[in-house]
Amino acid sequence: MTDRRPINIQKIRNILSDIELSIEELKAITSCSLEEFKKDRRNYGLAEHYLRRALEGILTIGSHILSRLPVKTKDYRQIILSLGEYKIVPMEFAEKNKNLASYRNRLVHLYWEVSMDELYQVIRQHLDDLTMFCIYYKEFIRNPQKFGLEG
Repeated sequence: MTDRRPINIQKIRNILSDIELSIEELKAITSCSLEEFKKDRRNYGLAEHYLRRALEGILTIGSHILSRLPVKTKDYRQIILSLGEYKIVPMEFAEKNKNLASYRNRLVHLYWEVSMDELYQVIRQHLDDLTMFCIYYKEFIRNPQKFGLEG
């Protein structure tokens, strides 16, 4: 059953602000070379924290939007894919980024397996994708009626 309450635009805006702050911190933390990044162990903790926050925010917003649509999501990957199916993000973008949801789980449940090298590379490769999620969500909240939803 679908939740027909309006989308909570203010909630989405608040989460987007947090995601954007996390992205700015990630840019600063990974603006150096890998060697510089690895010199200070605190960089790992900060990078992990801000990446997890950004991913949590992306998934929370996605879940909130999808809860108002006739879709069932069984896991975080499905949230991203369903956003593509409902054209909230382009399907090609959803396919490309579905593994970010799995990476969120890796950061939370298998954190001891995530090396500094891996974390640095994931952030460097996906900073633009995190920013694009924000852009797509902002487009969505400007006109939720386009998707048959109330804002």
